[in-house]
Amino acid sequence: MAIFKILFFLLALCIWCGKCDVFYKRVGDDVSMKCGVNSNSDMDWTFNGELILSINGKRGTKRKGTSHIADKANPYGDTLKVPKLETRDSGDYFCKQSGKQHKVHVVSVFVKPGPVLVKSSDAELHCHIAGDPNIKVQWLRSPSDEEYKEKNQVIQLKPVTSKEEGLWTCKVNDDLKLSVTLTVVDLQSTAVNASTGDDIELPCSLPQSVSQHVVGGGWKADHLKEVTFPTLTNRANAGLHWDSKDSSRVNFTTGQLSTNFDVTLKNVQKSDEGLFVCTVEFEGGAFLRAEMNLMVVEKKLSVGKGSTERKEKRPPIMESLSKKVYGLKLWIWIAVGASSLTLIVLIVVIGVVQRRNKRMKKRVRKLRSMRQPLTENNYCQCNRAEKEVEFGVQARPLPVPRQHRNPRTRTAGPKHTS
Repeated sequence: MAIFKILFFLLALCIWCGKCDVFYKRVGDDVSMKCGVNSNSDMDWTFNGELILSINGKRGTKRKGTSHIADKANPYGDTLKVPKLETRDSGDYFCKQSGKQHKVHVVSVFVKPGPVLVKSSDAELHCHIAGDPNIKVQWLRSPSDEEYKEKNQVIQLKPVTSKEEGLWTCKVNDDLKLSVTLTVVDLQSTAVNASTGDDIELPCSLPQSVSQHVVGGGWKADHLKEVTFPTLTNRANAGLHWDSKDSSRVNFTTGQLSTNFDVTLKNVQKSDEGLFVCTVEFEGGAFLRAEMNLMVVEKKLSVGKGSTERKEKRPPIMESLSKKVYGLKLWIWIAVGASSLTLIVLIVVIGVVQRRNKRMKKRVRKLRSMRQPLTENNYCQCNRAEKEVEFGVQARPLPVPRQHRNPRTRTAGPKHTS
């Protein structure tokens, strides 16, 4: 405590003497400090007594020191600029030639364990001013910038409620304000209605990932003593998983969990109706609880002629098709497979038809090329004019032999007299 008093006294003294400048900068900002001498003069800059740069004014040569600031500090005339400030850059900067001292405080605002908090957990709001932990700050609450009663750099929120959710601003001075947003989450669950014989999902989830790690939890129903529900287990190698060897009545995912803690109750009966409780335990002792009320109704009864009433049951094939495979129902996979097979067969048929048409066209072209062209010698031509001239020379036909003459003609002919 005495050390802080001495530092505060030295700071007040250097401010009163007018040779000390105080800078409050956020993480990532730049700071520029003047030495106050001629730019052609020699200059030695130090950080917390450790050399940053040594500049020869006449020659213009520069020699880096051993301080980590030397890797990023840039001199411009009598000005030293330090870019992209980090928390470790807070401290005293001194120019030897002018005796000018500068104090730099790097300010950061953050929440422990993180900005997304579980309802009923404990948290801390930090407005960390490196090198000056005792200075008072003003906290402002959104939306009207209401002043918070505590002015400490660290505010304890125990436990966190929905009222603490929103924007928090740390006001260091009139020129520097840093803000952080708090988000408070709770388990989400809703009432569920089901019919006898159905598989029903029991909902339990977080709206988003939280800063605290889940270390345990699970489901329970006091009226179902014979049903074994899974429990949450967080192992170093496997992460957060459900732990249970009995899945006869309760189905659950075997993969790694994050924010969804749903389970499925199989073959719901009227006796399953009642209150179900989902609990999640977090690192640090935070505990969330969500209650869900299950209502079970009897399925409608169908009456056949000459038969007794019986409960409607889904056919076995329909139950098989409704099962999920890799996140999708089996009938969807079958439909996709059948569509793909039909498309493949169609593509093959089109290819075969195209090849057949090409072969037919090629064959027709080959036959056409083999056929000889017709010439005038291939036709039978008759010169009717010449034939008529030949018949015209013979004025009378040749005489018919006697033995072939008609007897009637022979008797009817003229008589010859001797």
